[in-house]
Amino acid sequence: METMAMESNTMEKMMLRRAASAQRPVNGSLELLPLCNMSCDMCYVHLSREETEEKGGLHTADEWISLGREMQKAGVLFLLLTGGEPLLFPEFRKLYRELKRMGMILTINTNGTLLDEAWADFFAENRPRRINITLYGADDTAYETLCHYPGGFDKALRGIRLLRERDVDVKINGSVTKSNYKDMQKIYAIGEKLGAPVHMDTYMLPGIHERGLPFEQQARLLPEEAASAGLEALRAEMDSEMFPLYVRQKTAQIESGASDNPEGIACLAGNCSFAVNWQGQMRPCVTLEEPSVPVFDIGFEAAWDKVSKESKVFRINEKCVTCRLRPVCKTCVAGAWLETGDYDGLPEYLCRYAQAYWKLLQDEQAT
Repeated sequence: METMAMESNTMEKMMLRRAASAQRPVNGSLELLPLCNMSCDMCYVHLSREETEEKGGLHTADEWISLGREMQKAGVLFLLLTGGEPLLFPEFRKLYRELKRMGMILTINTNGTLLDEAWADFFAENRPRRINITLYGADDTAYETLCHYPGGFDKALRGIRLLRERDVDVKINGSVTKSNYKDMQKIYAIGEKLGAPVHMDTYMLPGIHERGLPFEQQARLLPEEAASAGLEALRAEMDSEMFPLYVRQKTAQIESGASDNPEGIACLAGNCSFAVNWQGQMRPCVTLEEPSVPVFDIGFEAAWDKVSKESKVFRINEKCVTCRLRPVCKTCVAGAWLETGDYDGLPEYLCRYAQAYWKLLQDEQAT
């Protein structure tokens, strides 16, 4: 099974590289709605029902299905269904089934708290590729203080158990903040107990309610804390042979001083990947707000052509391009924009993160 999974991942990466080279869309994210049953401090998309209606309301399942057919014709294969909380989307089951009938390989991002026996049975009968469930802590403390949703931890854990009892693939994601930093190892233990792999994301983009606040007042970790947690997460997620190899490779990359770093978008965004937000705006990724094209109005192919071409104009700061710490820096066009308000801004948070991470690598190499 492990060999088959590795072969599948290799084939998928090859497919994505070829699609990016040809500038053809194969991978997308559909943000079905901005509504959620939780209210996390670091959330980047969260509106009330009244605010949603004021901004035009939700697109219907039939509209998304029609768009799905256009995506199918264009060659899209991988779709991530997200929100908000996607299980709150009206007629989610109808939309999900139709996308599966089209041959789409579906992944779902959910907080897991709404998953009951009925939902678990549905996904057992209509298997997704994977369901990603975020744990915000190892007990209810973080759900009360960070997500303002008492009881959320037990509900999320119940959801994971129900899915795993039915052999539905689950990955546990962790967003590490000041409130739950000490829970990291406990979350890894929960994943091991439930038979679900865990990935801890220690660098968080500034939340929609916190942009412009001093780092000390934000829910996310300070840059130096995030760097330390990031290396700790890698140590937990890699085996005992891979982690030292990773340290040596990154150290060698930095010490070589190579500076052939890309100036523009270096990931799949706008190359073979796209995101459509709940208002029907296609963008290169979930973070960038431009180019922004009304896909329901002009059609998928026309929207993709415009997004793909216009996303090529972005450039990050020249100092970032030539910085020798780029191998361990998380700066990208989207990150620079969210951190500074400019695509070519110098993000202080990420500079401090990279400097701290490099020092930790040196310390690790010396032991």
